[in-house]
Amino acid sequence: MPEVNYDDKNWFYIKNGRAMVSLGSLNQYKTCPYSCAFCYVQDGFIPYAKKNINEIVDFLIRHREKYDIIYVSGDTDSFAKPRTQTGISLLQSISENINCDLLFTTRTIFSSEDLQQLKKVVNTLKNKNKDLFACISITRFSDEVSYLEPYPIPSPQARIDTIKHLHNIGAVTVLALRPFLPIVKVTDYLSILNICKDYIDIALGEAFYFQKDGKIEKRVFPNGIPNKVETALKKVHMDFNENNKEWEIWESEFIESTIRNFCDKNNVIFSMHSADAINNYKSQKNLQILL
Repeated sequence: MPEVNYDDKNWFYIKNGRAMVSLGSLNQYKTCPYSCAFCYVQDGFIPYAKKNINEIVDFLIRHREKYDIIYVSGDTDSFAKPRTQTGISLLQSISENINCDLLFTTRTIFSSEDLQQLKKVVNTLKNKNKDLFACISITRFSDEVSYLEPYPIPSPQARIDTIKHLHNIGAVTVLALRPFLPIVKVTDYLSILNICKDYIDIALGEAFYFQKDGKIEKRVFPNGIPNKVETALKKVHMDFNENNKEWEIWESEFIESTIRNFCDKNNVIFSMHSADAINNYKSQKNLQILL
């Protein structure tokens, strides 16, 4: 690949062994093809640069010693229409040029042709003893809170079907039940898990971040923040983005323990942090190889 000369210091995010890249904003007016009510990008998350595939891969090659896994995620859905093919091409180029585990996150669904291309990525990585972690985000199941994931986001059931298809092509399947939200019933999360427990390897939770009086608060809590949520809030700084804002954060020990118990009983790895879940998966995989 020809060398490109540029100052790439602030293009993407590399920290704690992870390189996080994306296709960047959809256009100058819109960050993402989707508009999730709880997306922290709308309230101060520092977005990534908008670069082409060769530039992204070259960036990753330049900084190869700084990470152990590549995430195609973060500030936008790089696989939602109209960029599905470009996102898949990015995965193909990374898998061919870099010997590294690769994770992508999306809420989109893939056609049979898309899945055949993704299967080639799976095989390319397997030949290098690496994995493709395919992460599908589903934050709710009930139609009562459908406003959290507005059109054109595919239905929860369509995304559950996509997880099954990704499992069938050999990807390591990751269900992202994130973030855990105070207005989503724990039965929603259990319903999703129960339907797809036989073809997911990992389930992820996450705390809920938002800015007081910001866009996320107004969209997630259209009727105002409930008192029981208000009294449970803490202020933190993000450890996965360089923005220096102080965020309100909501966590639920009840939801986390309920989901963890379900996953333990059904042989699904669960974690609130993707790095821990991936390390757990790889440890189990290595143990199986030794046995």
